[in-house]
This record gives sequence, C-alpha cells and structure tokens, in this order.
Amino acid sequence: MNRIQAALTSAAIIIGGIASSASAYVEFLHTNGAPYSSWTAYVSIEDMASNSTGSTAGAITPPVAKKDSFFTDGTFFYKITSNAQGDAGLYNNLIVRYQSLADLNHSTGGEVFNMVNYGMYYDDEIIADGATGRFFRTTRYDPNSPVTIGMYAYNSFADLVNNNYFYASGFANQTVAYDCQFWAVDGKFYRTNVTGKTGASTVTGINVYNSSADLYNGVVAQTIPSKVGYPGSMRFMAVDSSMIPPPVCPGDLNADGEVNAADLAILLSNWGVCPQ
Repeated sequence: MNRIQAALTSAAIIIGGIASSASAYVEFLHTNGAPYSSWTAYVSIEDMASNSTGSTAGAITPPVAKKDSFFTDGTFFYKITSNAQGDAGLYNNLIVRYQSLADLNHSTGGEVFNMVNYGMYYDDEIIADGATGRFFRTTRYDPNSPVTIGMYAYNSFADLVNNNYFYASGFANQTVAYDCQFWAVDGKFYRTNVTGKTGASTVTGINVYNSSADLYNGVVAQTIPSKVGYPGSMRFMAVDSSMIPPPVCPGDLNADGEVNAADLAILLSNWGVCPQ
C-alpha cells in the first residue's frame, strides 16, 4: 500500500469506522528548486527519477535558502545551515536536529549543534548511513572549486559535530561536480549525476552504490536515467514511509488545506494495484 492509498484508508476509517493499517516501506523524496518550499515523495527510486506518481510530503515554511541542505539518519531529520559567523565566511557551521519531518518543515523544536573547529562550504553534503550509524561529509578544495573531491567518515553524530573523523579520502575513478547530491538508506548510497554549468546544472541520472566503499571508489551498481530536468540544486533523501507526516485532513493529498480536483488528480494517477 502506498502513502496515497494509506491516506485514503485513513479517510475511510473516519467516514465508515473501518479499521486498517499500512505496512511501512522506503520513500524517496526531493525538494522543489531553491528556495526549498516543499517535498515530493515517491515509492521507488525509479519513480522519482522519472517524476512518476509523486505525492506531497509537506510544505517547508518558511522556505529554506539554497545554501542550506537536509539529511536524515532514519531516526532524526537534520538541516545544515549557518549563523552570522558562518555567513561572513561563506560557509555553513550549524547542524539543526529535528524529531520529525514535520518539525523540520516548520523549523520547530530543533536542537542546534555548532560544528567544532570546521565549517562546510555551501553545497557540501552530509550523508547518514542508518545501517551502520556512520556519517560522511563531502568536501571541496575551496568555496570556488567546481568539484567535490572526497569525503570524511565519522563513527557517530557526536564525532561528526566534533570533526573526529576516522577516515578521509578522495573519490577515485570519477569526477564529482559539487552540484551532485548524496544520500543513503538501508545501507545503499545514492548520488545524482548532473550536466551543464556548475551552479545551474540539470540532473541526468542517479547512481546507486552498494556501500560507502563503492561510493569512494566509483563502483556503481546501477545508474537510473532521469530526463525530467530536475535542477542540480534539488535536495534528496529517503525515509521510512511511517516518518512522513500524513495530510492535515483526510483526502487533502497535496496538503494545501483543501480537498478538491487537485487531490482527485493525485488519487487517479495512483489508481491501481498496490506496490509490493
């Protein structure tokens, strides 16, 4: 059962008193183009790559600037951002941890962590591998470099905050534009491929890696093409479907506060046999 059908089941519960439950599964999310003001969710990486049967995963209010980024470790949701000190140096120096995607979307209840003795250039990323509890931070030579050269690896979130990395290495057998986005789920790692001018690129596909070692060494398990024209600056992540907030009211499938033809269009585009 996908999340659209789960929401409709929820509506049926209220209308008809029917009891039901949905099995959790992985959903793949991306933001809109910057500034980031919404999430769209898909039941497979292939659906996301082709922009097929996506549904809203919430509005981001207020919208978030392009210099900021997001990631999740499967338990918490995080925003990479900056204070005045970081902005003065053109780098991010804060990580804000939220209890839920809804809290991140509304910037409520976040716990702020200052990066200790380091900062992250804008568009550098953090990848959380929930399968091992490890965190990875991508890096460039300098803020003007068009290429992401490699990653630092950390055994825990505390180590990430304090920059106590256990491993650091450049990417081998590949050139990684800094527009490329990274994320992980269930032990697999993902990276977008982009084309075009750095800072104004377009996503052409998504690489899948079976481990962090494969990501370091450029060993690609699968490349999923994307011809949608997603901007390279989009942010991506993947989460358990149970962590995505349901619509505010049953039937409001795009979470715009109304149940209307737009929601019906989402329903009809998802009509059919439930994914297994």
